[in-house]
Amino acid sequence: MKTTFIPLALAVALLTGCAANVPSGIDPAYHAVDTAMLGEWNGPNNTTVEIEHLGGSAFELEVSDAKDEATYRGHLLDISGKKFAEVSVFQPDQKTEVPVYLYAMVEVSGDTMVHKPIKAEWLAEQSRNLPSAIYRSTADEQPGSGGVVVRDRAAMLELLRKASTDPSAFGATETLTRKKK
Repeated sequence: MKTTFIPLALAVALLTGCAANVPSGIDPAYHAVDTAMLGEWNGPNNTTVEIEHLGGSAFELEVSDAKDEATYRGHLLDISGKKFAEVSVFQPDQKTEVPVYLYAMVEVSGDTMVHKPIKAEWLAEQSRNLPSAIYRSTADEQPGSGGVVVRDRAAMLELLRKASTDPSAFGATETLTRKKK
C-alpha cells in the first residue's frame, strides 16, 4: 500500500504494544484535544484508519488495508489555530539515535477529515533559513520524501508555525470519511 497518510513501508521501528503515551517533539503547551477526529475512517486506496483517545492530547492510530496493518501513537497539536497530527514513527532506545515524527495538518468537519502532509520540498527550503534545522532527503527510498533534524522543540515549532500560514507548505490532500456503524 502506498499512501501519504502514514506510509506503511517506513524503514523504521514502529511503536506498538505498551499503553504509555509517547514523548512529544513539541512543547506540551501546544497540545490539543479534538474528539471529532476519534473513531473509524475510510481513507484512500481502501485504507481504514482507526483513531483512539489515550488521554490528554495523545492518540493511537491504527492504519490497515488488505495487505498490511500498523499502529502508531501521537499527539494532536494546535499551532496558530491549526490542528496538526504529530505521529511518532520511531522512538530511540540508544543515546546516539533521535526520535522521528511525522507532522501533517488535519481538519475535521462532520464526517470528513482532511489530511495535509507537509511537502519535503517545502521543508528543504525552510531548513536552509533555519540554523537549528538540517534537511535530509529520503527520495532514494520514496520519491518526494525527506525530513528535518532539529536541535530542539523550538525549531520544530517554528517550522510548524510557518507551515500553518503557508498554503504552499502542504502536498496533495487526502480525504477520509467516517465509517458508518
